[in-house]
Amino acid sequence: MKKRLNLNKFKSYFKELSIITISVLLALIISNIKESRQAKKYHRASIETIRSEVQQNHESLKHTVDLHLKMLDTIHKYENSPVTIEEIVQKAHGLQGMTVTNTALEFYKRNKINDIDFEIMSVLLNIESATMMIDTKMSKLVDFLYPNIYNDAKESKRMFFNYLSNVLNSEQWLLEEYEDFLKEE
Repeated sequence: MKKRLNLNKFKSYFKELSIITISVLLALIISNIKESRQAKKYHRASIETIRSEVQQNHESLKHTVDLHLKMLDTIHKYENSPVTIEEIVQKAHGLQGMTVTNTALEFYKRNKINDIDFEIMSVLLNIESATMMIDTKMSKLVDFLYPNIYNDAKESKRMFFNYLSNVLNSEQWLLEEYEDFLKEE
């Protein structure tokens, strides 16, 4: 009778332990499903934010490229005239640098590294690299302009043209990167 009682007690403990184990496993599965859904939702929201930022940057850069093309035409028009670089800049309504942001990319890079889409990240890093290159080229252009702003020599205007063309080439390349990104999504 005692053996029978112990066996029943063991079955009862085993039954309770099984119920608890199954309950814990179900809670873990539900938690994993919830985390997976949240990670997917976060990833979609991140990509949509990046897409929106890239779209805004694209529009801003298109405007800057148009202004730079007009500036090149103006430089060319007054290349042989006794007009200073300052006057050329004024006639072209000023010189503008690009205004783009990479905030969403920075946020994306710093958070949820396990959810990153590496193809998207590669394109975005190319965009970031091109942006830094344009900043460097624009800085060199400005460094040239400050001491030469009142110069009307043909050679100085050619240098201005060359520096701006160099910036413009990189801006056009960045525009293509933006367009490629926007097409892929």
